[in-house]
Amino acid sequence: MRPSLLFVYLACFSAAVPAAAQTTVFFSDFESPLPPHFNPGVAALTGVQGYQGLGPADSVFSGSFLRSPTANPVTLTLTDLPPHRSINIHFLFAAIDSLDGTGTFPQGDFFRVNVDGVTIFRESFANALESQIQSYNPPPGVQLARRVDLGFSGPGGFYTDSAYNLAADPAFSDIPHSATTLSISFIIEGPGIQPLTDESWAFDNLRISINTCAADFNADGFVDFFDFLDFVDCFEGGSCPPNASPDIDHDGFVDFFDYIAFVDAFETGC
Repeated sequence: MRPSLLFVYLACFSAAVPAAAQTTVFFSDFESPLPPHFNPGVAALTGVQGYQGLGPADSVFSGSFLRSPTANPVTLTLTDLPPHRSINIHFLFAAIDSLDGTGTFPQGDFFRVNVDGVTIFRESFANALESQIQSYNPPPGVQLARRVDLGFSGPGGFYTDSAYNLAADPAFSDIPHSATTLSISFIIEGPGIQPLTDESWAFDNLRISINTCAADFNADGFVDFFDFLDFVDCFEGGSCPPNASPDIDHDGFVDFFDYIAFVDAFETGC
């Protein structure tokens, strides 16, 4: 199709439509041996104890989760990701025992999440005393339990626990990313780190998904005229946007069926 004809064909599709389609690329409920994608450090699969049953209907703590002491990085590495524009990191988070919030020793327990070395989340969590400052202010639907005994080093004293559905926190959705590899690290760090018997953290039902859309060919988050132009240029042997391929149907060949598949996706939208 020549560029002059594109203007005729696309006259009815000039409005930019937000592109959103999620594809899960990794999931673990930690009920089986730890997937090889993890470098857990000294973290280990552990029974969820009193966390059992907490969470939304489609994702509850159950069986076992991956539990880590503070100051221990847990890293997930994924490779060969398909083209995408952003990622979602969804999981249940357990703040266990005497985490001390914000401040100076013994306070200063910050849960940090990095994506390819860039911090996308760093907030303190406090369980030990009501007077301690917790910087994390959960959005609606995130907090599942706060400063209650859910097992481990409890009951009583400083050893209470909290639970959060961080899948419901927008900070963990639509994180810009387009590379074919992905490294996510999780750690509680700060001046207040103490042994596993005193404080720790865990996660369950970890799901990594990518936001992708065949029609959003240039991965700018919208389906519009520029996607069609970029696809035609790439299809005809010209330049392609980063990480984009004209092999839309993923059969290993670039042919007329890819063109049909792209037109179909473009007209359908995301």
